[in-house]
Amino acid sequence: MMMGSTSCRTYKEPVRRVILPGEAISREITPLEAKEFALELSRDLQLTIEVAEDNLALYGFADEWKGVPYRFGGTTKRGTDCSGFVWRLFNAVYHLDLGRHSSATLMSKSRRVERRQLREGDLLFFNINNRRGGRASHVGVYLKDDLFIHATTRQGVIISSLNEPYYRRTYLGAGRVL
Repeated sequence: MMMGSTSCRTYKEPVRRVILPGEAISREITPLEAKEFALELSRDLQLTIEVAEDNLALYGFADEWKGVPYRFGGTTKRGTDCSGFVWRLFNAVYHLDLGRHSSATLMSKSRRVERRQLREGDLLFFNINNRRGGRASHVGVYLKDDLFIHATTRQGVIISSLNEPYYRRTYLGAGRVL
């Protein structure tokens, strides 16, 4: 497996295809369907989702997985841990197999990104075990507006803010694999 990064695009292609939740097959969607889907996701995730700007597949995946319980070593909707969730998300949304690695390994294999340059899909790393040396023990995926999705031991898959004191204190950095 090769992980790397690509140069960022200065524009985003219009949405032409999306895998809708519950559908096994992707299909072309109309602009009206995309707009309705974005409105539904906005309500469900309590975020403002813009059809032209946001990755509907990412937010659709987030909506489907929000509330999945935590399970150490898990990678399914019956239960998942943080790195298992990230692995599933990247497979489903970006068709990229990151491999089933620990948060620390994912951090070492990603290209460092400054917080002010975060984009959808960037990995966020935290030292939640407060170990010396700053080793990553938790990983999440950046959405937008300082919000990220991750699997927590107490609440399962949730959306949190980087501005919450706990995450501000434990934040180690971000990485990009796309």
